[in-house]
Order: sequence, then structure tokens, then C-alpha cells
Amino acid sequence: MFEHDRFLKIIDKVIQENPKIKSLCDDEIESLVSKVIENTIPETSSMVLDTLKKNSMEMLEERRLLRTEFEARLQRRWSKPLNLLETLIVISSEAGESCYEQCIDKSNAEDNLIFQVLIKIHARACQISHEVLSLLRGGFADGAMTRWRTLHELAVLAFFINQNSNEVAKMYLEYEYVERYYEMVEYIQHAKQLGYEELTPEEIEEITSAKNDLVSRYGSDYEKPYGWTMKVLPRKDRNFKGIEETIQLGHLRPNYKLACNYVHLGPKASSFSLGVMDGSNLMLAGASNYGLAAPGQNTSLSLTQISANLLTVYPTYERLMVTNIMSFLVEEICSLFVEVQREIEDEEMVMVWIQRTIPLGFVDT
Repeated sequence: MFEHDRFLKIIDKVIQENPKIKSLCDDEIESLVSKVIENTIPETSSMVLDTLKKNSMEMLEERRLLRTEFEARLQRRWSKPLNLLETLIVISSEAGESCYEQCIDKSNAEDNLIFQVLIKIHARACQISHEVLSLLRGGFADGAMTRWRTLHELAVLAFFINQNSNEVAKMYLEYEYVERYYEMVEYIQHAKQLGYEELTPEEIEEITSAKNDLVSRYGSDYEKPYGWTMKVLPRKDRNFKGIEETIQLGHLRPNYKLACNYVHLGPKASSFSLGVMDGSNLMLAGASNYGLAAPGQNTSLSLTQISANLLTVYPTYERLMVTNIMSFLVEEICSLFVEVQREIEDEEMVMVWIQRTIPLGFVDT
């Protein structure tokens, strides 16, 4: 990279070696330097960029090697809980696929919209669980926690849909047209600036009519946030927290609130990271081999909850057995994640004790 201090030294040298410039007052020199910087930045930036591109492969290969070595060490350390979590995800995915193949015709014949919502939730949950697993293997605990946040929302939704009527499931599915309408409003407002194609009058009319028909059928509250819950929840509770408390999963709210920090722009996420141990002033700008326990545990729990809701709509001996197996696995996964995390903390405590107790001159390096 082109060093800022080096650039200033070059300018200072030019000033010192040029009597005409040196004779100028400070304000005049400052103005001259500003013009030089302004006029040279585009060309200098282009030159530096070309150099970076030419040398990028060497830099990237070095970085990738360090990354590969780090991930290998992390895998060795966390192999037991990570492998079991992957096993849980595979079991859930295969059970969901089997359930879909065996039950979809029956659910269509019965117009069982609860099953149809749950199968969609489950498919999405499996995908998100794989994303969490990839983030954990890469050492990104905070990112894994944000994806678990969505998984928890899906678990709450699965319980709520399963505990209510077919009509609620239908209102949930149809609410997509309300969402499409408000997405369309935003699209129309910003499409030109973004360089997107404008919607045709026919497209606007189709989306608007679909939303208006639903509002006419269900009432004006339907088009409001969480309007699809209007048959179950009072107006003041039509939000995620209200749904969460209704199905008695409110005890997970502290974990959910923690995960929200890494999604939104509040200051806590900049000062607290799952990948940094308590007491450290490290600002984490990449991966860490610490902090995987919370998102790993939470993911195993939420995926199992979603799977159980799906597999018990049309219960069979096999589906009930899979649900039970997953519950057993969750306990073991949670225990192993905590065990590894505590091992890292204990090792760190020993290292701190050594550094504080043993004089540096007596340490064999």
C-alpha cells in the first residue's frame, strides 16, 4: 500500500528543496498541498490499485493458507460437538424429506394448511442450520448467533401455527400478498434511483387488488404488522414477543436479545463479541476459536423444536422415534459445546497465571 507518512515526507522534501515554495506563508503552503493531493489522488489511487491487483494472488494465497490452518485447529478442538450437530441436521433433513413424500398427498386432500406451513418452515430451518454450521466451522460465533436468531423465530412460528387452527395457517400464507404490496410501494419509490425497471400499471393493479381483497375479507387490521394473528392475539400482543409468550418460549428471550445486537446498529455489538473472552480488550475483526457454545447449543434446540412440530402432525412410530432421538442428541450436543468452551477458558486462565507468576527470564522459549 502507498503509505500516508511516506507521501507527506515526499511533499515536505519538495517544499524544503524549492525556495519559492518555502518562502510562502503557512496558509499558502497548506492550500498548495491540498491542491496537489486533490489533483494526484485519482492517478495515484489507480496506480496503487494496479499494484494491488498484480500482487493480490500472493497475498490471498498466504491468507488462505493461514485460514486453512486455523480452521483445521478449530475443527480438531470442536470436532465432537460440531460433528454431532451436523449429524442432527442430517437426521432432521432426511426425516423432513421422508415426511413430505409420505404426507403431502394426504395434506392436500385434507387441505391441511398447518402441515404445509410447517414443511416450508422445516425446509428453511434445515438450510439455516447448515449456514450456522458453516459459520461455526469458520470461527464466526457472532454470525452464527444471528442466523440462530432467525431459526428461533421459525421455531416460535412453528409452535404457534401448530397450536392454532387451519384458518390461522391460511391467514399466515395469504399474508404474503400484504408483504408483497408494501415491498412494491418501496420498489416504486426507489426503482428509478436504483436503475431498476418500473412496474407496469397491470402489475401494480394485480398486487394492490390481491392485498385489498384480503383486507376486505379479514378486516383492516389484517394489513397491519402481524395482522395474520388477529384471530388469536389481542391488538397489543400482535408482535413477535406476543407470539413467543403465547407459546411459552419467552425464557429464550435473553438469548434472542443478545443475537439481535449483531443484527442491528446498537453499540453493544461493537463492544461485546461471543468470540472474545470476558476481560479482554480485543476488538475482533475476524474469526475466533472461542464462543461457539451458545449458537451451537441454540441451533440444536431450535431445529429439534421445529422438527418435532412437523413430525407430530401425522405421527407414526418412526417419526416419534426420530423426534426422541433428536431430543437425546440435543442434550449431548449442548453438554459437549459447554465442555470444549470451558476447556479453552481453563487453558486461558493457566496462561494468564503463568504470565503473572513466572518471571520472563525463566521461561524457556
